[in-house]
Amino acid sequence: MALSLSVTSALNLTLEGSTGSFSVGRETASQQTVEVKYFLTHVGLNLLSGANEELLRHLAPVREVFPPRDLGFDEIMQRDIDDARVSSELVPYLLDRKSRDLVKLFPPIVVVVMPVETDANRPANHYPAVTSEDGTENGHPCKIVRSGEKGQEVFEFVQPFEGGKLYQHDLVRLKLNTNRCRLVIVDGQHRAMALLALYRNLKQDWEDKNKAPYKDYYEEWTPNYIKSFELANISLPIMFCTFPALDENFSGEYNVKMAARSIFLTLNKTARQVSASRNRLLDDNDIVALLLRDTLSSIKAFDDIHAPSSLRIHNIELDQAHDRVKIESPIAISGVNHFYYMIEHILLNRLEDVSGAKPRAGNYYLRSDLTNFGAMRRLNGWNLLGEDLANATNRFFYTTGAGETLGKEFRDRFGKFIVATFERFVPYEAHTSAVLWLDEQLRLQANTKIRPILFEGQGIGRTFENHRKHLDEKIREKEFGAEAPKLQEILGRLDATRKMVADYEVKLKAERANRFLAKADKKGLRGDDGQLYPKVVEFITWLYDNVLTTVAFQTAIIGGFFGELERANIAREKLGQEPLETQASFDKFIDDLNEFFEVVRPNDFRRLVEVFQGTLGDEIGEWKITPSASTFKRVVYRGEMQPAQWPKYKYLLLELWRATGTDLEASIAGERDVARFQIFNSLEKEYQKDFLERNLRREESLTTAERNAIRTEAYDAFCKFLRNLGWKASDVPTKKSLVEAPQTEDANAAPEVATDDWDDGDASSVVEEGEA
Repeated sequence: MALSLSVTSALNLTLEGSTGSFSVGRETASQQTVEVKYFLTHVGLNLLSGANEELLRHLAPVREVFPPRDLGFDEIMQRDIDDARVSSELVPYLLDRKSRDLVKLFPPIVVVVMPVETDANRPANHYPAVTSEDGTENGHPCKIVRSGEKGQEVFEFVQPFEGGKLYQHDLVRLKLNTNRCRLVIVDGQHRAMALLALYRNLKQDWEDKNKAPYKDYYEEWTPNYIKSFELANISLPIMFCTFPALDENFSGEYNVKMAARSIFLTLNKTARQVSASRNRLLDDNDIVALLLRDTLSSIKAFDDIHAPSSLRIHNIELDQAHDRVKIESPIAISGVNHFYYMIEHILLNRLEDVSGAKPRAGNYYLRSDLTNFGAMRRLNGWNLLGEDLANATNRFFYTTGAGETLGKEFRDRFGKFIVATFERFVPYEAHTSAVLWLDEQLRLQANTKIRPILFEGQGIGRTFENHRKHLDEKIREKEFGAEAPKLQEILGRLDATRKMVADYEVKLKAERANRFLAKADKKGLRGDDGQLYPKVVEFITWLYDNVLTTVAFQTAIIGGFFGELERANIAREKLGQEPLETQASFDKFIDDLNEFFEVVRPNDFRRLVEVFQGTLGDEIGEWKITPSASTFKRVVYRGEMQPAQWPKYKYLLLELWRATGTDLEASIAGERDVARFQIFNSLEKEYQKDFLERNLRREESLTTAERNAIRTEAYDAFCKFLRNLGWKASDVPTKKSLVEAPQTEDANAAPEVATDDWDDGDASSVVEEGEA
């Protein structure tokens, strides 16, 4: 007797709807678009429908499907959810409190059926083999498109046909195996979250650890309140996208993750604007974005208890709001836009773009030619890719293989030094280690309220505060009637949470200042209780907020180091000498910077204060600041600092980077001298302008004595600035040497370059910067 060994299907979610197709992306190698086979249906709160409840149980925002901490940067497919906006705007719109009983109409939620790796909850690149065959469903002939063998399927389309013609509308079924795929929302996750929040509140379904941190944002929507609406009429269209061509037999470079990112970016071009930082994280068509993700991945790899440094990915702000480059997260020290700007300036600069302390010239975001702007040379691209592939490669067009090759080279030549800067520069190490200390404090206390706001996801702190404000407004406007006492209680808890967050931020800043000044003499900076004077902590906080975390300062460190190293190596090449060793040069560079920023004696601290704020009185604890003419803002740059002015900070760092005893010393000194001439020339003009305005005079009326007095006053301020940066009096250039410079140049005028190579619309040049 023969045994009947039939295989049981693994498909556990069946949906009914209609189907169709469109195309997406462009497979680089073949220049072909990829077909998207979609399935359109709806999902709602009519829970008498088993399909609705089953789908709501499996549907979730990306942050719950693939927690960000588990994903690489090339696997990110969404932005963060603004739960405050969902709770304050979308849930009310969905419920429609002002015109009940109407069906709400939204554009479809777009979901990608994402295959997952067999042994991990990570997105896979391709589906199991996709086959097509004729079959029957409930006795009706149909076309079956299936991914995976029976019993191990990922998805299956069942499309009835009659007379050889396929049905596209109604009666089509999409069957899913939710154990081998995840439903990744690539558009409409705020709409979906509104629906899910209502469903979860009705079912009290917030227990999962990936859901629980967001429960508080929806507490005001109590089950009783939700049930007062016609929930059966709340229904949203939802579209499931598959890419049958992207199965394991696909020979091109495109994959399901890239296709999902492409749909997200395409759909969100016309939706609520995606931040520039999120666009850069998701962009597969810009090699600078690729190198950005590679560098961030190196930092993400430190998320381990045995990591050699305290730098973690939570120290990098991944979703910078409103496209501003000023860091907002209290635990971040840099951001995506910072890294993008730095990498762009390392790869695509020409030496003539930066001259001394002048603002850098050039329109970097338009620079796509990797050869003319030096990127191919810097990455050894001609040798690694070969002439044909190198010729065909530019910033916005490159194969996956070329991207991987250039990415690895970038990592070795530049990326590891960018990361090392944030590990070894004393102020950054003080910040990252203080954040790690705070993280440990919150873990020890098992704090489930504060830690997610500060550490889980990006922008949650902003979302929390927005949510608290919205709820406060609703209560004052009496929107919830009889539910008001309950909401008042919720608001009270939110206020208490906000206060705790603020308290922990204060503790973090104090701990950071302690670590910044860890080597300082115990006397002078601390009171009788051994604690740093409050004004000392306040100054250190100001220094981080307005100087150390700005894109201009960080570009000055990274771009300044590599720019000067390249300048020296080009000169050496002309002399037939070997290039300088990057690691040794970098070690000396960081040591020289740390010598200034690592405070040991009270006078070191005084000099630091005078460089950035003013002259500090005898008793530091009394904090009496006298305005000084020798601060960075008075001597070097008096305007509002913008990213393109980063050479001003590079000049400051050149005064600290002595490179004494190395082969770089002469080259650094030469560029420092150029910048000094420019700075002094600008300073003298500023003093003269001020004199003329104060005395209502014209320039041609100045006497020789008056001109000499103005010059001497400017020189005295400049000298004191240099002395505060650690130069001995004998090393400060004489007034005569500055005046008799071969060429007087204004530090405020950018280098002369071709007209079409100027910044006129570069977003990174107009975003706001911390004021120095």
